[in-house]
Amino acid sequence: MARGDSVATRVQRRLGRWIRIGRTPDLLPSEARYVVLTNIVALLGVTFTLGFAPVLILSAAPLYPALQVAYALAYLPTLWLNHRGRPIAATTWLLLGSHVLVMSQVLVEGVGFDVHLFFMLHTVLPFLLFPPRHTRRMVAIAALAGVDLVVVAALADRLPQLGPAIAPERLAILRPILLGGLFATLAACAHYARRATLIAEAALDRAHQRSEELLLNILPPTIADRLKRSDGTIADGFADVTVLFADIVGFTTMSARLAPARVVELLNDLFCTFDDLAGRFGLEKIKTIGDCYMVAGGLPEPRPDHAEAVAAMGLAMLDVVRDFGARLGEPLDVRIGIHSGPVVAGVIGKRKFIYDMWGDTVNTASRMESHGLPGTIQVSAACRHLLDGKFTLVARGPVEIKGKGRMETWILEAAAPA
Repeated sequence: MARGDSVATRVQRRLGRWIRIGRTPDLLPSEARYVVLTNIVALLGVTFTLGFAPVLILSAAPLYPALQVAYALAYLPTLWLNHRGRPIAATTWLLLGSHVLVMSQVLVEGVGFDVHLFFMLHTVLPFLLFPPRHTRRMVAIAALAGVDLVVVAALADRLPQLGPAIAPERLAILRPILLGGLFATLAACAHYARRATLIAEAALDRAHQRSEELLLNILPPTIADRLKRSDGTIADGFADVTVLFADIVGFTTMSARLAPARVVELLNDLFCTFDDLAGRFGLEKIKTIGDCYMVAGGLPEPRPDHAEAVAAMGLAMLDVVRDFGARLGEPLDVRIGIHSGPVVAGVIGKRKFIYDMWGDTVNTASRMESHGLPGTIQVSAACRHLLDGKFTLVARGPVEIKGKGRMETWILEAAAPA
């Protein structure tokens, strides 16, 4: 405890420790709030009961202040049970014990004292203090309080008063104080329950926002919206798409000499830069396969300049990889292949799904990369047709492509001079 703290600060800290009795680190937040609220109600019971003892001196009956002290002590096992890690037993003791106290006060002090109105509080508290899984217990305790309230009200004129009678003029002073305590307890419970609800809702909103961000980091926004609205398979055909594959040349050799964590760190740095390029050019990153990067233009939203955008990103990727290798002092390069044509794209499966693409266009783009040259961008005739006049391309000549035969390919060198 720091020196110079005010009395109010020290009291607040100590009260905070009492309120958190039984709130252990392994307790879920959803369970912890019931423990805290039970402690609050128990401490309110002790405070109000002890605070009411001096007031009862007005009753001119020494028995009543002494009983109030005994009643206050009856709340303390609630805190002890929570401290022992038995929150349900603590809550049950609090509710049933206070129920017995109210009934005993009715019989000792009489109905005219209006203490039986605290049964109304007992019909509400079980639903605030018990976790939802204890529905039967909370309903039973609330029903017991409701029945006793009705019985006491119905038999008010016939119930015996075992203690000394209190003068009417003194009852007129005591009853408002008692009802004020009832109101204060209800208000405190309602305030805490509302505050806990708001905190839970805020946490839920943050979790929802985080899940939305994660989903949008995996899927395009339009696809994510469709996936949330429907459980069915998402598959769309696109007539004009350009696909790029990029494979890091020399990375496998370099990774054999580095620690696994360093390999992942370097690849992550490089691919994060590629992700930034995809965002800058308005393209859709599809996936990474080892040290291979796949990106496409023209989906999920069609665009007429899909080939130009992909070509521009490919040229930027060449510069990025060369700069990256120079900084590392490693002979790092990239081999890129591009092809344009129709594809089918969508989301399939139930777990670990991604937005993927299928079709001959995808296979051909992959072949353009695997049969290309390090440090170059090899494009197909279909892609060259879309880029003609806008970029500088040099014919490579016929190339034997696995699964495709001989194909005419071009090397993309730069954007055409303005």
